[in-house]
Amino acid sequence: MLIKAMLESKQKASTLGDMVRTYPQVLINAKVNSSKKHDYEKDQTIRMAIQKLEEEFAGNGRVLIRPSGTEPLVRVMIEGEDQDYITKKARDLADLIEEKLK
Repeated sequence: MLIKAMLESKQKASTLGDMVRTYPQVLINAKVNSSKKHDYEKDQTIRMAIQKLEEEFAGNGRVLIRPSGTEPLVRVMIEGEDQDYITKKARDLADLIEEKLK
């Protein structure tokens, strides 16, 4: 993809790299019942909360929710401009997931 972008734009990789904006990232683990760690995808309230965050951060950050492969956790990761704000949003979602998937 990088080489394709370089060829199409006729720019160096270093120049293209200057265009990439990095954001702070926060990762919060929601402790859940091990047998329920995949159920966040099935719960309507959790799905709606995730969708709302994805819409809020679309184009200006990122939201990634995934179950741990080895622990009874659902990992909530958010990237965005404001560290305090994304921390609050990630904590709120992790709390919701913990509450619903005890």
